[in-house]
Amino acid sequence: MSPWSEKRGPRWPLFAGIGCVLAGLIGGFLLMYGVDRGADDPDPAPDPVPSSPAPSDASPPPASPSSSPSPTAPDASGLTVVSWGQEGGQLAVVVRNDTDEVIERARVLLTARDRSGAAVLSTSGTPDDVCCTVVGLAPGAEFGLFAELRSPLRDVAEVEARPVARDLRTGDGAVPAVRVRDARLRHLPDDTVVTARLTAEGDLSGYVAAQALLVDADGRVVQVVSGRFYCFASGRPGTVRLRLFHAVPRDLRLGRVLAQAIPQGVPPGVPGRC
Repeated sequence: MSPWSEKRGPRWPLFAGIGCVLAGLIGGFLLMYGVDRGADDPDPAPDPVPSSPAPSDASPPPASPSSSPSPTAPDASGLTVVSWGQEGGQLAVVVRNDTDEVIERARVLLTARDRSGAAVLSTSGTPDDVCCTVVGLAPGAEFGLFAELRSPLRDVAEVEARPVARDLRTGDGAVPAVRVRDARLRHLPDDTVVTARLTAEGDLSGYVAAQALLVDADGRVVQVVSGRFYCFASGRPGTVRLRLFHAVPRDLRLGRVLAQAIPQGVPPGVPGRC
């Protein structure tokens, strides 16, 4: 059949229109089918985003806290607190020289801290005091220091001993040895007296320091009776008398007596001359 008719005119436009309608219907069906299928599929994973470097001015993570040195451990100065305690208006402290040098002289800052770390006492005495000054301390040797108290310290957890930097003198020479014998403690009504016989050997200045350590029932030092003495000659024994000038509880006993030769050139802390 021809798309043209002499009576009705050309027919192909009609056929073309019908074809376009059918094509549109089929295309719409396929398009809808495709959209529905896409909705059932999982969403595609997004492209990875490269991580940007941290800003250069960002704060670093906090470092793990390091344990501060203990009061019974040596600090940079090499002084170790061996024992401490208090009784009768005094804080008594025993320190040890844990360096390989002689501490010829060191004025020491004593600090007592409570359990929160707050300082409840901090003193180094005056330059002329013997309470807080170490003299002639050989490597490995010990020395007794003390601080006077107006009232008992409460809740003391630790004690530190650090030399005052501007008042520290060390050396590497030989240290004269001082032997202690016949140490005795006497409890008096208004005094506490320790006597001992000292013999120093070596190159002496003539001056000697000594400390009697009084301990409680647990063996903990609670009182230091300190003194400086003069006119000692090498190999010649001499008796010293250490006085506290007040009484202490009678259950305190004498632990030991420490003695050191004061090096040449170090102020002896006593007015006497030989």
